[in-house]
Amino acid sequence: MNRFVKITTQLMYLPLALLIFITDAKSATHYVVGVENIEYLPYFDGSGANGADYYGFSQKLLTLFAQQHDFEFEFYTLPINRLYKEFIDHHHVDFKYPDNPQWKPSYKASFGDLNEIIYSQPTVVTKTGIASLNKNITIDECVSFATVRGFTSQSFKPLMNNENVELIETANVMELIEMLLKERVECIYISNDVLNYNIVKYFKLTRPVYFQNELPTDLQAFLLSSIDYPEVVKQFDTFLLSHKVQISKLKKEYQIKN
Repeated sequence: MNRFVKITTQLMYLPLALLIFITDAKSATHYVVGVENIEYLPYFDGSGANGADYYGFSQKLLTLFAQQHDFEFEFYTLPINRLYKEFIDHHHVDFKYPDNPQWKPSYKASFGDLNEIIYSQPTVVTKTGIASLNKNITIDECVSFATVRGFTSQSFKPLMNNENVELIETANVMELIEMLLKERVECIYISNDVLNYNIVKYFKLTRPVYFQNELPTDLQAFLLSSIDYPEVVKQFDTFLLSHKVQISKLKKEYQIKN
């Protein structure tokens, strides 16, 4: 895969020194951010719905950072598992977002030193856990369990690996919630913010959906990661500190409560 830079026929006739200058200038400011091709609003939507390639809180946050440093961020949407391969194995994307050291650790380790991946400070920390149509449910009652394909759970690995539990992986959050509402599964694994946002915006409920705060939950931190550009990750950390007020307003706009 190329760096998404289109070289026109006119550039082919420029002096070599000038051509090198243009290429270097472009690569110094133009970066490709690998993002997930799912709807996970309010955090992000990379599903291609509504005619937009990528939007939501994450797009606004990363674009604001890029503008502060005269960067150009191009968002490249991929399925979650494929995204890891393009980022770690092929280096076809400059950054991955969101990322977390606890996600896919064995896969990351299989391609090199884990210390090669540089992570930013968290942009958000979302509470992720079990949602059900039953007000109170135990883990043992989750005989059928659905999650978005490629998601990593720290607290529910035993449940997901239990051969007596029917595990279903869906392509997107809308399908995940629909499966629960149609009682095709007993439990779903989802962020509390994402559940509330999507139910209010897209579903007319005939019965409530309960996020199970009494059961274990994962605090999933969303970080920006890079292998080739650690200096930009450090700049992003500085941006998170210096733009706290703007970021707080952005979270309020997208109903992010963490």
